[in-house]
Amino acid sequence: MDDLPELLADAVAGGTVIDIIDIGGGDTIAVTRSATHVFRSDGLLKDESVETFGHDVDRIGVKTKRRKSSIQLESIDASESFTVPSKIADAVVEATLEGVLRTTGVVAADEELQTQFRFSELTLVVTDRQLLKHVGSAVWDDEYEAFRYDELTGLDFEKGSVATQVIVETDSRRQRVKVPNEHAGSVQQVVQTAVFEYHGVSSLSGLQAKLDPETEPEPVGGDEAADADEAEATTSPEENGGQDDDDGFVSADWSPPADQDPARVTPNSDVDGNDAAAGAAESQPTADATTATPDAAADVEALSQQVEALAAKVDRQTELLEAQQETIEQLVDELRRGR
Repeated sequence: MDDLPELLADAVAGGTVIDIIDIGGGDTIAVTRSATHVFRSDGLLKDESVETFGHDVDRIGVKTKRRKSSIQLESIDASESFTVPSKIADAVVEATLEGVLRTTGVVAADEELQTQFRFSELTLVVTDRQLLKHVGSAVWDDEYEAFRYDELTGLDFEKGSVATQVIVETDSRRQRVKVPNEHAGSVQQVVQTAVFEYHGVSSLSGLQAKLDPETEPEPVGGDEAADADEAEATTSPEENGGQDDDDGFVSADWSPPADQDPARVTPNSDVDGNDAAAGAAESQPTADATTATPDAAADVEALSQQVEALAAKVDRQTELLEAQQETIEQLVDELRRGR
């Protein structure tokens, strides 16, 4: 707090700070539980200022462009927005969403918000008490679903070729949430950890026994896994085609066996030796074909120098144009903000 500009520190005024984000150019955003405060430093058209955007809203939206992103906060009575560089938009949205969830009572004041995931039109929020899901073009609105851990009757994960389904069951419904496979591991770990800690268990089978003590948990994989293991044990490498049947899922630290490494395959020395010798003989250039005249070499060198000089000029012009574009965008941005 001591490092904040005086105007911004006054706006925060002892509120619980969720995050402080450096926008660049001397501008800073401070997000508290109740509001997002945007500090703008001295600019070309106006002195430093602070804008405050309250979190008692019904909808959060984001419009992203290559350089700038607009974050929109909407309620029944008003609609406000502010712009930030696109490279830090995710951090601002994450902090602002936490503030909105707490201000609107979706997440309790003493509830721990552990992780947020955003995949295209899917937003998942994992707390120590519930899993929140929102689907739609907005980051968040009142059309969300909440799955409280004390109401769960089942939890499972099904891997597919493209997406993994998080299966959440309660007494009233069974919900499937699809997440991309490249992020499925992180989602599963966070959700499992939160649910396991809440119920005091350490595995899915233990969770099943805790949620439904009258049902004996099935062995992992069931009879199908046992049959698959038996079939694999009795199938020769030739019958199996040398392929692993892991449904397309490969661990990040997986590496091919040494006998499958192409670099370790030892070629037949007699055959390849003869081929190499023949290839070398065939590819031996003649002096007439490879010897360039002095005039041709000089022409090539002169052309190369001209190309390099032209490339340097183009690079310099590009840098000037980008600098001018940034100045124009700053002026336009400040004019829109009334600076």
